[in-house]
Amino acid sequence: MELPALEPPRILPETVDRRLYRLIHGLPHSPLGDKYVSTLSDLGEGLGWVAAGAALAWLGGAKGRRAGLAAAIASLGTTYVVQRLVKPVFRRRRPWVERDVLVVGIRTTDASFPSGHSASSFAAATTLATFYPQAAPLVFALATGVALSRVHLGHHFPSDVAAGGLLGVASGTAVAWMLRTAKAI
Repeated sequence: MELPALEPPRILPETVDRRLYRLIHGLPHSPLGDKYVSTLSDLGEGLGWVAAGAALAWLGGAKGRRAGLAAAIASLGTTYVVQRLVKPVFRRRRPWVERDVLVVGIRTTDASFPSGHSASSFAAATTLATFYPQAAPLVFALATGVALSRVHLGHHFPSDVAAGGLLGVASGTAVAWMLRTAKAI
């Protein structure tokens, strides 16, 4: 006869962050679906945004060069700041640490808060939307997809990607402002 597992008493109510995590991470996983979501996540790390910026700089004339340069600088610069300066301060554990959680991809050992992928994506999206307002729905939808992919794949809590998104918007705004007001490039 098997005894039922005992749950420890819950002293504090579950946070909204944890509930949202379970909701997003709990969406169905399949090998093919996880492959596509992982690809979206990987492109949001910076390389995808830099490639988009390079293409825009090559094809978009003077405005495209500024926008492409802004997207690349914002994406890579924000990633650097988050990884080297912000994450070491907070040192939040990843959702899978000390928990039985499905993680798709490599289990990185750096801190979870804030999400570098989200910060990079929102920084690039903000710069591109500044130069091309009509593209704002598309680039912000892509950045949001990257952020949600990080939660779905088990790498971040929703508050990690939200904070990363806010940092990205702030840095993207600053970079876009600097390059829009600079002399012709």
